[in-house]
Amino acid sequence: MKKQLLLALALSGAVTGAITTLQTPAQARSLNCAQVQNLGTRYNDQLLNAVNRKVADKTHHINKRKKLRINRVDAVQFNGCRMKVRANVTLKRKVRRDAHGTVKMQARVSSLDLAQRKICYDSARVTDVNLSRTLGIGERVYKWVANIVLPNRGCYTLRS
Repeated sequence: MKKQLLLALALSGAVTGAITTLQTPAQARSLNCAQVQNLGTRYNDQLLNAVNRKVADKTHHINKRKKLRINRVDAVQFNGCRMKVRANVTLKRKVRRDAHGTVKMQARVSSLDLAQRKICYDSARVTDVNLSRTLGIGERVYKWVANIVLPNRGCYTLRS
């Protein structure tokens, strides 16, 4: 279980690192989810570039036999007030062959400040871990533990 916890910590840190945590707003306002989706779509390239600058090509040591490499974030998508992130990862192993795959996370947009172009989220969770050369039970354990340690909320500022 310790190995799974370490991998989950690396997974959660990498995925949530994709959404830079600044500060959580004191109170969430009522949102127009169509407006959230439009803003997310409008600034998608900027958001994806910022995310990749933060996490792409980073390696996280899990233990002396395993490292998790975040190759890149492939997608940041908005569906109304729901935000989804998909990262391409490689689990480097000394004993077995490397595993390649994706980690998916989603969160609910809790507030939006158009003037500051700031998006805050909550209810963050890892929704899927899909790794080659890894049994389904291992993927489910990684996902379960990642959701225990995953920060639940944060904010991201879109830059021009």
